Amino acid sequence: SAAAHHPNVAKMAYNAQAIFALCSWPFSLKLLWAPIVDAVFSKRFGRRKSWLVPVQAAAGLVMITGSDYVEQQLGLGELEKLSSTPEVVKKAADAVISKMAESTTFDVKGVTAFFFLLYFLMATQDIALDGWALTMLSKRNRGRGPVCNSIGQNLGYFLSFVGFLALNDAESSENLWRPLLRLKSNPGVGLVSLGGFIKSMGVFMIVMTTFVALFKREDAYVAATSASSSSNGNEAYDALLTPERTKRKKNRKEEDDEDAELDAAQIGLAETYHRLYAVCKLPSVQWLFLVLLTYRLPTALSDNVKFLKAVEFGLSKQTTALLSPTLILPLGIIVPIAAAKIWHGSPLQQFMTAYKFRVTLVPILDVLMLLAVRSFHSSSDASSRSLFWAAVIASTGLQTIVNSLQFNAQMTFFAHRVDPAIGGSYMTLLNTAANLGGTWPSSFVMYLVGQLTVPPDCTLDETSGMEVCIGGRDAYFPLQLTFCVLGCLWIYIMRERVQHIAELPDDAWRTHLDDDDDDEADGTAMDAEHANGTVEMENGKGGLNFWKKKDDKTE
Repeated sequence: SAAAHHPNVAKMAYNAQAIFALCSWPFSLKLLWAPIVDAVFSKRFGRRKSWLVPVQAAAGLVMITGSDYVEQQLGLGELEKLSSTPEVVKKAADAVISKMAESTTFDVKGVTAFFFLLYFLMATQDIALDGWALTMLSKRNRGRGPVCNSIGQNLGYFLSFVGFLALNDAESSENLWRPLLRLKSNPGVGLVSLGGFIKSMGVFMIVMTTFVALFKREDAYVAATSASSSSNGNEAYDALLTPERTKRKKNRKEEDDEDAELDAAQIGLAETYHRLYAVCKLPSVQWLFLVLLTYRLPTALSDNVKFLKAVEFGLSKQTTALLSPTLILPLGIIVPIAAAKIWHGSPLQQFMTAYKFRVTLVPILDVLMLLAVRSFHSSSDASSRSLFWAAVIASTGLQTIVNSLQFNAQMTFFAHRVDPAIGGSYMTLLNTAANLGGTWPSSFVMYLVGQLTVPPDCTLDETSGMEVCIGGRDAYFPLQLTFCVLGCLWIYIMRERVQHIAELPDDAWRTHLDDDDDDEADGTAMDAEHANGTVEMENGKGGLNFWKKKDDKTE
């Protein structure tokens, strides 16, 4: 691309990306308003739909109204107004990029603010969806939720990323889509622009939100404070059941009671925040926070900079688009399913196994891929092309596998440890820490690469008419080595702590605030019995211990 050869584009791109990465911060801050989403709702419309429907509708409207602004700020609309001659388009692209690189007319802060608003709405939607997922699945099926999550995200990524690139590519549009749809020929112009794609996705979101609002019924929530009353009136029916069916029904009821969700509207916002604060004080949660907030730093270059650097070296967007349906999407679907069978019941073991590859072998393959892209991307030699594709496929494939393994392990661990009594707020708390662990390294590493990269000095050779560049410094490769060593140190320091977290019982993840209330009620009843000389109660360090009295002797 033209951008790859402008002397100031590399530094500008990383500095702009460091600012633009801030737009994803709402997913790292959503805990601040998660209790509000849990506590304020319409019982008639549905606890989760009360937020899901208006927030998704608002996001759709934002996408529709702001699509033209985004395209204008990125300078993409100007190219569509030009002649379709390839030479003219290339010169126009160079002019637009030079203008962006050498002036301050590109409003990166405005574009960041637009997507920040969009991310804020989607983070709010995610809070409601997290809580809905917890109560939608029974405890025995909750481990399948992360698999559905992972597959759904990969399908969404495929449709939005690859779908846009396929419809935006001028060559594919001219040779495939326009003849297929019987549209008029328009060489050099894609079928869909970025602004048009954002607008169409906004319309699609509103349509799907309307469908959910009208046809998707939300089961009435079961408050934990009244879960015990749900069995009243069923004694006669229970008596007709066989012992086996009675046992199964009892097990299901106990499971439902355990998963019953507290009525956040009844306990109030202050109590909801108090419960979250109690969760944050749990030693198990604090150690998990430390893991989630640090493990993504050593992988930040591979996660955020690798493909930017590959495009800078000449990797085309057609090649990137080809990787998604042929490699990324299939692996994103197959890996979670296979992982559930291989590491069943040991999500953090799966997490650490994948991380060892992620901080050692993945960086090596990333470096080899970038060197291959820089050397062979324009080569027509068969052996060179083979090396190019082998490096690209190996790097992309392994990174997809380890990323999917860690994400699936993380979500599975959350689903099995979260206390459903706090609704979606507990899950949101853990997801917030996980999102923050990926957000701050992204901005940090973008800024670091931008500051340490020195663009070359380029001059035009009047004899050959070609641009000659000398000097400069590429910060990616030394930084990748540094982060690789940092990742190995992280494993050495934290592996025993991760194993300890994995071995903690479910009780270590509960606040027991409700248990304290129950103990007080039980204590009042036991005091009444103690007055009659039948039972003595001692409140010891380990909890409530009971001794039955008989003839002044304790058994």
